Amino acid sequence: MKKVLLSLLLAIACMPMAIGQNKAGSLVTIDTTVCSSFTWMNGVTYNHDTVVLYAPENDSNTYVLNLTMSQPAVDTAVAIPLDGTCSVSLNGHTWTTSGTFLDTLSTVSGCDSIVKVQVTLVGETHDTITAVACDKYVFDSVEYTTSGEYTITESTGDCHQYTHLNLTINPSYTDTAAVVVRDTIGGCRIDWQGITYTFADTNRTVYGNVKTAGNCDSLVAIHIVSFNGIQNDTNHVYNCGSYTWSENRTLYTTDTIVMVTTTTATCTENKYLDLHLVDNYDTVLASSCDYYLYRFTSRSGIAGARDTAYFYESGVYTEDENGVPLYSKSFTTGCITYHTLSVNITPIDVQVNPTPVYDTVCDSYSISFNGRRYTFTESVDSLLLFQNHYNANICYDTSMWIHIVVNHKSYSDTTVRTCDSYFWPFTEQTYTSSTVQTYVLPNTRNSVNCDSVGRLNLTINYTPEVTIEGNWHLHPNTTNVANLKIVDNPADHNTYKWFKNNESTPFSTADSVAVTVDANTDIHLETTSNKGCTANNWITITYTVGIDDVDGLNVNLYPNPTSRYLNVESAEGISEVIVYNVIGQQVIRRDVNASATQLDLGVLAAGNYTLQIRTANGEQTTRKFIVNK
Repeated sequence: MKKVLLSLLLAIACMPMAIGQNKAGSLVTIDTTVCSSFTWMNGVTYNHDTVVLYAPENDSNTYVLNLTMSQPAVDTAVAIPLDGTCSVSLNGHTWTTSGTFLDTLSTVSGCDSIVKVQVTLVGETHDTITAVACDKYVFDSVEYTTSGEYTITESTGDCHQYTHLNLTINPSYTDTAAVVVRDTIGGCRIDWQGITYTFADTNRTVYGNVKTAGNCDSLVAIHIVSFNGIQNDTNHVYNCGSYTWSENRTLYTTDTIVMVTTTTATCTENKYLDLHLVDNYDTVLASSCDYYLYRFTSRSGIAGARDTAYFYESGVYTEDENGVPLYSKSFTTGCITYHTLSVNITPIDVQVNPTPVYDTVCDSYSISFNGRRYTFTESVDSLLLFQNHYNANICYDTSMWIHIVVNHKSYSDTTVRTCDSYFWPFTEQTYTSSTVQTYVLPNTRNSVNCDSVGRLNLTINYTPEVTIEGNWHLHPNTTNVANLKIVDNPADHNTYKWFKNNESTPFSTADSVAVTVDANTDIHLETTSNKGCTANNWITITYTVGIDDVDGLNVNLYPNPTSRYLNVESAEGISEVIVYNVIGQQVIRRDVNASATQLDLGVLAAGNYTLQIRTANGEQTTRKFIVNK
């Protein structure tokens, strides 16, 4: 039957088209097999074998769908045993009782298969909980007030769950009758729990809350018996050089112990200052050749500052060459440290002359000598002198002749200015920002036997990101003018060209246009930055009823073309979107239930696609869009 129907459809496809349709494309046959139902590019859902002919408008091709439905397999003779405790799971299903159940699995061909599942549950689990609480503990809606070990049993279906509760109850005390009151005698005041009590609080009981060893709140109290009227406070101070005591505003320059007494009607306070003034001393041992340069922290006490002193003879010094004491002042504490310098000066005795160095190199030459490393990037022919070396109580100078010829690489420059990205085959990398890259050309030497290097001087400019705003879905009974506006980033110094229906001459160069139409009209926007990078946008202003606007729905797609993400908006609300490729295959489907959605088209190849939109009230329309990669 399907072959007869297919022959009939092919015969119809070969007949001349009606006047005005002018079809001249190819006949595309699509064979597919599905398990339950299939929605084709014409928007119809089929759930049986069928052959369908479809000729979309604005498409030169005619499509034939040859659909075969494959029914699910049913095999209840196969039994799958499952054993567990209180539950078992398979294929996303969970069973909590024993028994025999039917489950659905997917076959290799993608259609469902029904199998038998035999569930056997042991029906017993054990869990142990250790808990500590104050006064009481609530578990599974039951309140416990004493410590102990409890077993709670809970049965659900075939399962018995045993919970073993190891409970410790710590008491808290909030009753004043259970509180031990501590008698307290103070001097002029009593500080307790952050509060200061004075003579006015004599013969008073004060309560407060503290945490017990079990972390439970308990009530504690003190009873203030009396005050003895004398308060002694000692302030121990260690300072550098001098100290001014705030109690009597007196400057002290020596160690001292002093007392200040304050007397009121109820209290005598004795405040003591125990002062120790500290000067630091240290000894520095040093050895050097010919002379010694001593660097130490500055006498000024300025952070990071240094003082220096030169010594040309062996000896013990407490002053520099100008007679100023050797001392440093701490930036953080202001304390002074006096230095005693014991220095041993050894005169230069010998001079060592190593073997001269002769070499010819490319780009640079490095040599390590006497603990130092020297690098030369240009040719050199001179005597190097390394002074004041000290070894085994002998001071000596070292000199060495360096004869180095430094040759350099040859560079072949390539200057490239391009948009967005550039692939350089030498490094096999794609660059997306301006850069300078080098690559040593293999097996290539210049006249001085150094490498030849290719150098890329790359400037990357970026294509503007452009979208078109406005309503380009018009209806004859409302308006025939589409107002379009450009939104681009960056917008400075861009130029624009608007083209209509593949015309070669732009009809506008403004950043917004009003386009009057009397039929569906293709609009092409060409945006060029001041660096010469061009972005292209295409839209279709729909005006007549056709395949792109069969029932006047206001659907907005942008950007179109797109490289990855496509935004879909509809004031009527969107319930479902489906994307078909050029041969009618469904490649993306999504449930939406919103007025807008964004589709990720990263998995699609570049080309033309059809988007089918179903609105919240059941209406349906299609739009075409382009994917550029």
